[in-house]
Amino acid sequence: MEEAALVLIVSPLMGHLTQSLELSKLILQRSNHISIEVLIMKVPTDPEGTAKIQSLVAATDVEHLHFHHLPTPEDTSKWSTTNKGTFLHQLINYQKPHIRNLVSNIKGLSGLIIDLMNTTMIDIADELGVPTYVFLTSGAAFLGLVLHFQTVQDEHNLELPELFDISNELHIPCFSNPVPRNVLPTITTNKETWSVRTLNYARGYRKAKGIMVNTFGELEAFALNSFLNDSFYKSRLPPIYPVGPILKRFETRTKNSRDTIEWLDGQQENSVVFLCFGSMGSFNLDQVKEIADGLERSGHRFLWVLRQAPANKGGFPGEFEDHGLVLPEGFLDRTASIGKVVGWVPQLAVLSHPAVGGFVSHCGWNSTLESIWCGVPIATWPLFGEQQLNAFQLVKELGIAVEITLDYNEANEHQPLVRAEQIEKGIRELMDGANEVRRRVKEFSDKSRLAMKEGGSSYLSFDNVIQNICSNHP
Repeated sequence: MEEAALVLIVSPLMGHLTQSLELSKLILQRSNHISIEVLIMKVPTDPEGTAKIQSLVAATDVEHLHFHHLPTPEDTSKWSTTNKGTFLHQLINYQKPHIRNLVSNIKGLSGLIIDLMNTTMIDIADELGVPTYVFLTSGAAFLGLVLHFQTVQDEHNLELPELFDISNELHIPCFSNPVPRNVLPTITTNKETWSVRTLNYARGYRKAKGIMVNTFGELEAFALNSFLNDSFYKSRLPPIYPVGPILKRFETRTKNSRDTIEWLDGQQENSVVFLCFGSMGSFNLDQVKEIADGLERSGHRFLWVLRQAPANKGGFPGEFEDHGLVLPEGFLDRTASIGKVVGWVPQLAVLSHPAVGGFVSHCGWNSTLESIWCGVPIATWPLFGEQQLNAFQLVKELGIAVEITLDYNEANEHQPLVRAEQIEKGIRELMDGANEVRRRVKEFSDKSRLAMKEGGSSYLSFDNVIQNICSNHP
């Protein structure tokens, strides 16, 4: 049988790319008749992110997995500089003709795999007569919410602002509880972002041959069942395949990261609270000082990943040259025996370490799955994207997280500070060894591992994906 060639088109964000490459490896492990061509985009305004992507590509040597580097635009002066999502949207549109030219010359082309932001590439697949598969690096409940809003607008002729004006809580089929408006993703509540980007993404999901979701049936049973049984979704969707948790395993070890693991080796089991807000997460200096104060008051041992906020709105965070310059005077000296402040860590390795007993997180879906896999409870502190919705789901729907805040949003110009007292309270609750959240996370951790084993729910769902792909090979 001739090899079926798949093309992977992913947004240039490490969280998307690393997961998508892990997905690709799983596909290749499960089929001897597939090759995957990965198209690599780079963000010209994010040199640190570009360097990490280059390191990732250089470290990935897998048979039948090939990389193609797309051209980097030379002039982005007329692109949005105040919104990262809009900038990436413009970058993806810039790459479309380059991708069309490259893909049309691939022998044995059998389909495209795209992430949630690349649905415009479905046009190319349609032109070439091949199917498109979406790989969603967010959860099933988020997918259901976006599809619900798209249906409300396209089939019920109700503009979203009208829907939001009806009530501060919305009844959405993929959630068992009413969803407060203040946890809805900005990409749905901002009229321009919704109409220009997110609405079209959602329309694209419905055109796909299948949607792979990085989740597992036991975690999001309610949302996944709603796709099959609720009249709002039923018969209107392509097959949805829960194939996770697919975890980000690429983690370059540096001297600093080795020092971090060695430091954890010297701590007692479940004694360290880990604070990390993702590669894109950062805070202004006033909020940094509140976090430091709350940590110190809690008295718990801590590992804190502290990123430098971008100089301009819409920019990308970086690393501090000296954390002591932004932390309260004397903080590093006073906490030297119990804490460590760093600029980056191998997150999965840290969460897997027995010394880590809790995770203060932005609730990005990658981080959420990693914490569940490792059995580490979360204290929620969302920043952007769909993270507020994830935080609500973790605390109110699943009961596997404690709340510091559910609706913190860096896009809010008048976002109040989360005060030290609130941070201290959340950390103390998180690190309570007897709380119910800790027991429930351990249960879901066991279920996540069973789901990926042979015969598990995600393993079987992945088999169905492979069969679908192979059946469409010309």
